[in-house]
Amino acid sequence: MIVYLDLLILDNFCADAALLYCAVKTVKGSAGLIRILLVSLLGTALGVGYTIFTLYYTVPVAVDIIIKYGVAAILPFLAAKFKRKRTYVLCSLAFIGYMFAFAGLLTAFFSQAEMAKQGALTYTIAGLPSGVLVGACVFFAFAAVKICSHLMRHGKAISASFSCKLVLEGQSVETKGFIDTGNRLCDKRGKPVAVAERSVVLALLKDRLLTGHTPSEKIAVHTVNGISLMTAFKIDALEIYYENRANIIEDVTIAVSPQPLAGEYGIILPPPFAREEEFENRR
Repeated sequence: MIVYLDLLILDNFCADAALLYCAVKTVKGSAGLIRILLVSLLGTALGVGYTIFTLYYTVPVAVDIIIKYGVAAILPFLAAKFKRKRTYVLCSLAFIGYMFAFAGLLTAFFSQAEMAKQGALTYTIAGLPSGVLVGACVFFAFAAVKICSHLMRHGKAISASFSCKLVLEGQSVETKGFIDTGNRLCDKRGKPVAVAERSVVLALLKDRLLTGHTPSEKIAVHTVNGISLMTAFKIDALEIYYENRANIIEDVTIAVSPQPLAGEYGIILPPPFAREEEFENRR
């Protein structure tokens, strides 16, 4: 067996650096380039040293797995600083996950089937120039960070609770709201509808609801028991606050829930109301 140390070192270093960068950025760690490169250099030294060791000595399969994945789990602990301890564990899991994903991609595109001495069919990476691997590392890191950033921005908004203010002709009421991805209600204009608890609506409308001076419409709600109708009306604005930022939506339709809402929330928001890119520094 011939081992080209220059290619082995370069390939390991580039792969470790790219995957560590992805893992740290995924869990929102401080990805200092120098620190990641130094840790990648350490990982390369351990990996190359272990590879040379296994050329001369046989290592039991169980021990081999423990060593490889043990080192893979430890490297992210050294690559960045995190505010919470559990983030270190998440970073290690992300690093190992990226290892499997990256190795799977390389195997899919550059694998070659071979018959081992024991008759087992194995797959090896064949005909893969080092420059291609380096380029693949860079592309993988760039794509993974972009995809994770997009998913985290989306998930961040739909998983959070919000402070909300309903405004109508000078009157306002504040309540807690949350995003329900199952809220797909739309008014007759085709715009998303928020669902408020009856007590919140009464506090906002007061005598207006009882005297019938507020125009309303009926919105159909499809449930397992069939179709029911909810009364809905328009308000001047719905202000949604999140992390010192606000998304102020004008001319919003609010439906009145016939049943009390679960938990401490007074209004159910549709997903489009809480897209992170809609929030501005207004508070």
